[in-house]
Amino acid sequence: MANEIKSKVILHWNCRGLVEFPEVIRLHGSHIQEIYLKWNKLTTLPPWITELFNVTNLYMYGNRIEQLPVELGGMSQLTVLDLSANRLELISACIGNLSNLKSLFLNDNFIERLPVELSQLNNLEILSVSGNQIVALPEWTGSLPRLRELYVDNNQLRELPNRLTIAPELTMISVCSNRLKYLPLNGFLSAPCIRFDANEYLNYVSYPLLYQFLSQIHTTVVRDREYLLAFGCFKTHYDTNVLNTNIKLYIKLKRLYEINDVIIELPRQMLKIHEVHENVTCSLWELALRKVYTERYKHTLDVSVSPANVTILYKPLKNTKLDFTLSTSYTLYNLLTNGPTGICVNSQCQQPIFTEAWIIISINHYAESMITIVLCCSRSCATAFAAHSSTTINLHWHSIN
Repeated sequence: MANEIKSKVILHWNCRGLVEFPEVIRLHGSHIQEIYLKWNKLTTLPPWITELFNVTNLYMYGNRIEQLPVELGGMSQLTVLDLSANRLELISACIGNLSNLKSLFLNDNFIERLPVELSQLNNLEILSVSGNQIVALPEWTGSLPRLRELYVDNNQLRELPNRLTIAPELTMISVCSNRLKYLPLNGFLSAPCIRFDANEYLNYVSYPLLYQFLSQIHTTVVRDREYLLAFGCFKTHYDTNVLNTNIKLYIKLKRLYEINDVIIELPRQMLKIHEVHENVTCSLWELALRKVYTERYKHTLDVSVSPANVTILYKPLKNTKLDFTLSTSYTLYNLLTNGPTGICVNSQCQQPIFTEAWIIISINHYAESMITIVLCCSRSCATAFAAHSSTTINLHWHSIN
């Protein structure tokens, strides 16, 4: 083993029945750059692993590791760490110290949450945590500045962080086989490919998100586009076992399409909604959020339906620091940093929308049988959209809570 180590910089010791991390690597492997110990029987990593100063890639897939030593955090040179198919229930906070980490694979463990220390991984490009028991992703996942690919398939997700919509580098989000009830209503800044098959409770999408999806589909098929977007979604299912305070809308479809009426659930950020004809004044809370946000960020939405496309501009303006000293402003701070729930679809308006909106529920000609939701910042914008849009059939709805 020592002779093999001395002659290599990449060590492949997969499937060897190892029950301990070989100390011979410590004695003779200071030059090793990549270590593959997949499909062994390791239950932990040794504290001295931090002495392997040149190791940049560490692959521990398919072992029996239950916890990680804090010394692992000293391997700041690591760029790839694969701990998939082990027995981890918690992610050690020490991983947050791996400042050069680009790829982190934690698939097929027993993880229920991501620790806040992972938000320090400013160089992370790939985060893969599929096959765990994660119920919610923290909003800070959308603030990882270089994150390109996010894989969270086969978990228990009920929603996605709104802050993902303003993540600058995202190219792929995969959240198949979860329990998603809705996707973010805002369009995504980086227009990533989003895979979300087998979310049976997901039964609608937003207007800008639909056109981002359609722009990625190169096909002449119209009637079955909802199946191309996501197989196993856009049914009339609703998760009646979950009790929460989110606004729920009852949509009348039976008369139009001879299918069951459907209940949709709005994102938790949305606290108050209005129909097109409601001539009411927007709350001071919502107006304050819009005012503060537009003074600090330029965030616009341009929806083009021929060809289908959505362009989003988001950039900080001068004096963007959000400084709130009162504890009562914590909710305000979170809403602003997580980004608006949507941008008004009126191209002449472009107001951000946070907690209150005028809503139009419709069926879109470009994706028949798929419920689409349109957000407007005021009655006048909603009326203008309803009068001039030729791509939708408006549906009747009412709030059931």
